[in-house]
Amino acid sequence: MHLEQLNLSYSANEDRILVRIGLSKAEADETKPEIQFFLTRRLLERFWPVFLDAIKSHLRLNRPEAAFASEELINMEHQEMVQNITESGNFGQEYEADNRTALNGEKPYLITTIKFHLQKDAPLWMQLFSESGETVDLKLNSELLHGFCKLLIDLEKRSGWGLDLVMPKSEEMSIPAHMLN
Repeated sequence: MHLEQLNLSYSANEDRILVRIGLSKAEADETKPEIQFFLTRRLLERFWPVFLDAIKSHLRLNRPEAAFASEELINMEHQEMVQNITESGNFGQEYEADNRTALNGEKPYLITTIKFHLQKDAPLWMQLFSESGETVDLKLNSELLHGFCKLLIDLEKRSGWGLDLVMPKSEEMSIPAHMLN
């Protein structure tokens, strides 16, 4: 099975982000599987800076020549991938919730810990651990990674959590006011 669709929504009743991962189905199955889990505000607040560091480290690992310009390259790659996803119409597609069966039952996992595994020439691998010990492995190629970032940024704004998630921006060259020639 591989990731077929990714859906994020804000659950006001739970005050959590519900992530639904639609997986491709086996040929003989009538229904498609999905995994559901919750991300809390607290976890997202702690996760985001580490997530950005993992993206930078992953970029440096795969493109050593980019070590000093990693933030600029991440921002450029993010813009490019989001544009590609938008142009292909994938952001506009509805999540195919019909005919899906949650592999984890009726209750989404509550994620409490996230670990990153970085390997050269491989997708960014995230392991998400639930409070009850289940593990969800996500391997995100560049397009999925930046699509996931975009969905998190947009959804966090709508949630009203006030975390102000952003992708890294290149630092502008500026001369401090106390330094003059």
